[in-house]
Amino acid sequence: MLIRTYADIEKLEGEEALSEAERTLVENCKIGEVTVLGDGSLPDGPSTVRTIRAGLLRYLILGGCIRCRLHEQGVVLVGAWIKDKVDLEFAQANAVTLMRCGFEEAVAAHQTSFQILVLKGSRLPDLRAGGATIKGNVSLEGLKCQDGVLLSGAEIGGHLLCNGANLNGGEGKALNAQGATIKGGVFLRGLKCHGEVSFHGAKIDGELDCQSAELTGRKGMALNAQDAAINQSVFLDGLKGYGELCLSGAKIGGQLSCDCAELTGVNGRALNSLGATISGGVVLGWLISHGEVSFASSEIGGQFSCQGAELNGQTGKALNGQGMIVRDGFFWRQVKSVTGSIDLNGAHLGDLVDDQQSWDLVCDLNLVSMTYESLIGTSDLSFRKAWLLKGAGSNGQFHPQPYQQLAKFYRETGHRYEAREILVAKEIEQRKATRKAIREGKARTESWFIPDVLVSLNFLWDRITRYIAGYGYKPWLSLGWLAGMIGIIWIAAFLTWNAGDFAPNSAVVLTSPDWKAIADGPSENPAADWTDAVAPGKDYETFYSFAYALDVVVPVLDLGQTDAWAPSPARGEWGYWMFYLQKMFIVAGWVVTAIAAAAISGMIRRDD
Repeated sequence: MLIRTYADIEKLEGEEALSEAERTLVENCKIGEVTVLGDGSLPDGPSTVRTIRAGLLRYLILGGCIRCRLHEQGVVLVGAWIKDKVDLEFAQANAVTLMRCGFEEAVAAHQTSFQILVLKGSRLPDLRAGGATIKGNVSLEGLKCQDGVLLSGAEIGGHLLCNGANLNGGEGKALNAQGATIKGGVFLRGLKCHGEVSFHGAKIDGELDCQSAELTGRKGMALNAQDAAINQSVFLDGLKGYGELCLSGAKIGGQLSCDCAELTGVNGRALNSLGATISGGVVLGWLISHGEVSFASSEIGGQFSCQGAELNGQTGKALNGQGMIVRDGFFWRQVKSVTGSIDLNGAHLGDLVDDQQSWDLVCDLNLVSMTYESLIGTSDLSFRKAWLLKGAGSNGQFHPQPYQQLAKFYRETGHRYEAREILVAKEIEQRKATRKAIREGKARTESWFIPDVLVSLNFLWDRITRYIAGYGYKPWLSLGWLAGMIGIIWIAAFLTWNAGDFAPNSAVVLTSPDWKAIADGPSENPAADWTDAVAPGKDYETFYSFAYALDVVVPVLDLGQTDAWAPSPARGEWGYWMFYLQKMFIVAGWVVTAIAAAAISGMIRRDD
């Protein structure tokens, strides 16, 4: 029944005449009074004292006519049963307040203009208000809807209130506000939904508040706010979600809070904030997630906190922070549990605030190309080395950058010892990776090299540079080697001299009659006797075992000892062994000295 004028009402006779409830509604609308039918509770079905025909309700919502002028407050109806479909499509409506009303059929309001729209505590099959314009608030608090609410493309001048509503979208969307423009905030506290809640591409000037909501996405998406522009904060505290919560590409003017939320991703992702821009912080405190939590390529202006979180990536990533930017602190402290990988590949963090216990929960970690300006946490080197070793591998390859990043931080904060230790650890692992690549045929080498030979040479050079100069980061180690070698030659030369197994290192002396007379005689130490104060060689270079050791070991020194004296392998056992030991230590001295010089000059130290 379509009513356009008051005359249409007057024509109604008999059983079609207005009921007492309908007459009361008309009179109250004229004077701006609230109409409460029955006890004002939500009716279970039609009754003679509560039923209002949809045609009459439409007539009143549109403002009546000249003969039936209505109050500017519009229709305020409580506890009614609305018979038939309410068709308001493309109409200009006044304020509509229908509280705790039951609807027999849907409310159709495509492209309709309202002053306000209130369906608080009501129950209806579905609400179709795509493209509608509402100057004030839309209140659907406590609404029960069996087939979803459509507000796509709507323009709402105030708040969208759905606190405590129960919406069922069947196989589709339970709440569809895709592309909507909302000048106020969106409040979905305690909302229960079976079906997707969509704010895809919506513009919300206020906040998006979903605290304690229960969202069940039938086809994998529980909340879709992809590419949404939300000028204030997003609150998902205490939310229980079954299906993906998608905020990818969203722009959030405040913080994103998921404190104590429990999220279960149907298709792998529990929370997807890929490429999101969040001006405030991200709070995942005490979050329980089953599925990937992704902030890949997102930009976060505040802190990122995972305190108390339980992250279960199932078979994939527990936290995907690949390429994300956190301007303030990244808090990885007091994390309760982690199943799956933590991917911070390419992330840039302001402060990295962590503890060992939280990282120990992570078995699969990617720190490749991650940078941070400050590190607030334990400086225990054994832990940091294990942390870096765990996170420096990606796709089966070793990446030195995580080591360089930590060493850079230590160096800039004055912890030079820690910086050197980290860089040495990097060189150890990098050389292991090189040898592994050679064995597997993945390294770029000359084809004529036999891999096993190349691995052995690499291993030898690795050990030499590691223990002699700490890969160039500890050049003073070479001084210890030189001192030890000098000490060995010093003692060996002293014993060899006393054993009489040294001889002048001069062909002229060795062929002279004076030397021959002493050498072929009964002398036990011809060299000592020949250089005695009254002997023919008294003016020859005096032998000093310490100076001789310096001359042998340090190639840059020329003290004249090795030019004047040489051990004789033919004179005795000490001379035999000293002859070969001298040659070995001359070569070793060159090697150690060369490595020390290269380490000091930076030739064997990589640019870190």
